Parts: sequence; C-alpha cells; structure tokens
Amino acid sequence: MTRQRLQAEPAYETSHLVAQDLLQRIRELLQDQPAPGGEVDIAWTHVGTMAEVNQRLAAVVGILEGR
Repeated sequence: MTRQRLQAEPAYETSHLVAQDLLQRIRELLQDQPAPGGEVDIAWTHVGTMAEVNQRLAAVVGILEGR
C-alpha cells in the first residue's frame, strides 16, 4: 500500500498542477472573448461557443463533485 501511495502521489501532484495551469489558460481565453457592449458585435456563433464552454465546464464540475 505504501509503495502504491508513493507512486500515485507524484502522478496526482503533476495532474493537479496541470489542471491549475489549464484553469489559468481558460481564464485568459475567456477574457479574450468578445464582451457584451464591447467593440465586437455579439453573434449567435459567440452564443453557441459560450454555451458549449458552459456545458463542458459543468461536466467537469460534475466529475469533481463525484457525480
């Protein structure tokens, strides 16, 4: 059991750090998207993109909550 824990812990730590990096990149990319009232006219393609992002992020939340 101890050997398995020693092998799993570094792998988990690496995965956790990667997840944090991905979250930061998502934040950056969301900031780069058109904002309501901004210079870019919001089109239905933008709405679809945000709906897809929200759906996928909700799935991630579900995984982390154990659903």
